[in-house]
Amino acid sequence: MFRLLAMAKTRKSASRRRATKALRLVGDQQLVIEDRERSNLLVLRGPDQQIRLTIEVTEKGPVLRFDGPALEIQTTGPLSINAEMLSLHGRQGLSLSSGGNGEIRVAGDLNASARIQNIRAELGNVNVTANDHVRLVGERVLLNC
Repeated sequence: MFRLLAMAKTRKSASRRRATKALRLVGDQQLVIEDRERSNLLVLRGPDQQIRLTIEVTEKGPVLRFDGPALEIQTTGPLSINAEMLSLHGRQGLSLSSGGNGEIRVAGDLNASARIQNIRAELGNVNVTANDHVRLVGERVLLNC
């Protein structure tokens, strides 16, 4: 009986031990693969041992985390992001630009909020079209000033 309990404890402690493997990469970088209880972790460390990329493989799918001075995604073809909900946040600013035309379409309401909002047409008209009323509400509404 004692021997069976000892064998069961040995199996439990062996299953708790998780494998960690490390692979040296060019530029003195390192890829570490860690087997955790509910996930697997792939970590890319820079030459300074700082974590640059983490891929956590979970039951629900992979989770990517990037850390470093910059991240650039570049492609010669289209780039598409499709999600149930998409959120972009720039801690110090946000810039969207295009070398061609731009478009924003939403099926529901579109709300824009800022301290000050500026709308400018560099060349041509500013066109406002509504299916219903056009309302301008302000402390003072200045036209042709």
